[in-house]
Amino acid sequence: MAVSEEIKKIKLELEKHNRLYYEDDSPEITDAEYDALYARLKELEKNSNSDAEDSPTKKVGGKAKRSFEKHNHLKPMLSLNNVFSEEEFKKFDERVEKWVSEDNTVYSVEPKFDGIGISITYEKGNLVRAVTRGDGLTGELVTENILQIEKIPKKIRLNAPDIIELRGEIFFGLKDFEKINNELEKANGKKFVSPRNAAAGTIRNLDTEIVKSRPLDIFFYGIGGHSDDFTINAHEDFIKYLKDNHFPVNDLINFCKKTHVQGQVQKILSSRESLNYEIDGAVVKVNDFKKQNKLGFVSKAPRWAVAWKFPASEKYTKVNDVLFSVGRTGVVTPFAQIEPVLLSGAKISNVSLHNMDELKRLGIMVNDTVLVKRAGDVIPQITKVNTDVRNGSEKSINIPEYCPSCSNVLKTEGPFLRCDNGMKCPAQLFGFFEHFVSRKAMNIEGLGYKINKHLINLGYVKEAADLFKLQNFETELKALEGFGEKSIDNLFKSIEASRKPNLERFINALGMPEVGETTASALARFFKDFGSLRKASFFDLMQMDNIGEVVAKNIIHFFKNETIGLDNLLNEIEIQDFIVSKDSHLDNLKIVITGSFENFSRDELKQTIKEKGGIPSSSISSKTDFLILGENPGSKFKKAQELGIQVVTEDNIGKFLKL
Repeated sequence: MAVSEEIKKIKLELEKHNRLYYEDDSPEITDAEYDALYARLKELEKNSNSDAEDSPTKKVGGKAKRSFEKHNHLKPMLSLNNVFSEEEFKKFDERVEKWVSEDNTVYSVEPKFDGIGISITYEKGNLVRAVTRGDGLTGELVTENILQIEKIPKKIRLNAPDIIELRGEIFFGLKDFEKINNELEKANGKKFVSPRNAAAGTIRNLDTEIVKSRPLDIFFYGIGGHSDDFTINAHEDFIKYLKDNHFPVNDLINFCKKTHVQGQVQKILSSRESLNYEIDGAVVKVNDFKKQNKLGFVSKAPRWAVAWKFPASEKYTKVNDVLFSVGRTGVVTPFAQIEPVLLSGAKISNVSLHNMDELKRLGIMVNDTVLVKRAGDVIPQITKVNTDVRNGSEKSINIPEYCPSCSNVLKTEGPFLRCDNGMKCPAQLFGFFEHFVSRKAMNIEGLGYKINKHLINLGYVKEAADLFKLQNFETELKALEGFGEKSIDNLFKSIEASRKPNLERFINALGMPEVGETTASALARFFKDFGSLRKASFFDLMQMDNIGEVVAKNIIHFFKNETIGLDNLLNEIEIQDFIVSKDSHLDNLKIVITGSFENFSRDELKQTIKEKGGIPSSSISSKTDFLILGENPGSKFKKAQELGIQVVTEDNIGKFLKL
């Protein structure tokens, strides 16, 4: 694979996982896996002299959700660069001392919490607003929810400046997290997958009563923007200031010279398993504020601080069985049922084994003792089989020849087992149905896990179109246990409201492999109507900048071999074509943004371009129509000049976008 193609592929992967982590609170990969991808991208960009202002290596987090008002931070909430060893920290320290021209810098060493970053602003000592990290520049205004957390002082009593942003991390204690999940389980609700996920879901909940009912906790650790009348000179003095004003501060913070930093990091690591909250590393900061200011920051991280990341949390346990599950695309995935273990705040009882190659690589057997790792994130994995303790009770795994759900003969496709029975396979039908009705697809409310199972098991839903015929079974449904009359009526209303989906939602709802929300949006903008997409050739699809060969082949294969009953479904709904705003001249124009802007955020520009039919692009090519140029641009500006691409400066953005 060419370097440029690998860079493009990793960028898309990181952007996807940033969105899942920061915006959807549902990460799919571990921190360690993310860090490895991120490090690989940085290496490729450095070696190829790639200069991309919109690269994930120069961004912080994700964009703000629409459900809350946006608000700009007085001072950006930056991310931290990572170190993983004493050797890497020494290199960081050498850079610090080179910049400040001084030996024996004093550092603070404190836990790196795995929660939700928050910036709380006080004016004249009064709490006036709270904003989530967001993209580092703009976050979500969640003041009402923050006011429900009793530990957060509503006033600064001592030496309050005119204005100050205090930075902290919101989290759930592990015992509180387990209690919340137990309560959700009793109420047949969806459990949170991790304490961080629970904290994010709670702080972004629009119902303040729910927020108030859950015991969110917080530690304060940093300072953002402030007025000139705040004159503290060092982080150690700032921590004392917080304590004097009764702000919750972690008691593991220590201050030391560089020779003792590793010992303090090890001390925090040693306490990890005994803490009632999640940490995934230590934060090491230059103590002196003047030195911090002199060191400054790079595009997304300060030069005066690093995150010393810890190894993954891991424990040995026993494999009780290895079973096989069928996904909505027909892939049959092995997973291990293990003796439950508590890792990073979550009780793990099932671990995916991914595919047949991984099963073979591990050499796992039933009754084996295995090492399970979960690096403070969501997805656990088995990293090692301890063959030294085998005692003869171990049993080989029975690889299925037939689908566990429908008994169809399985096929082998590379490292995967696959059932090609489509919607005739109950597991695939259920998986498709769950995705089809989800919030970012057809958005049909009132269909939870149990109801979906009932509808499929009772034969009311055998293909997608059947969902829109459920009113034919109104009497039968209302007679079933757990189906209240009001809930059924609300379900029918939601189904009716979904009969006119917009094009990008409908494309996403089809569940084509590798076609998620972002790709669905791009397809909608490009083809404008569903008929054009359905009859598109491989060549047509490859004309799109963000569609590769694999995705194009998946789309062609889906329409050629679909099993969801597409024609019957189309008879039940009316798909809304993608319509470009009347006031826009950006239809299908490819537009690249470079540099920084005084009056616009890059995310706002991208969103406006999309709303007006344009296609925001990350790289300059001969297919680019316009370059929107901000301050401190990189090589994109030079390349645009070489290619003769028309440039729009900040002074002309309003006119160009017709704002």
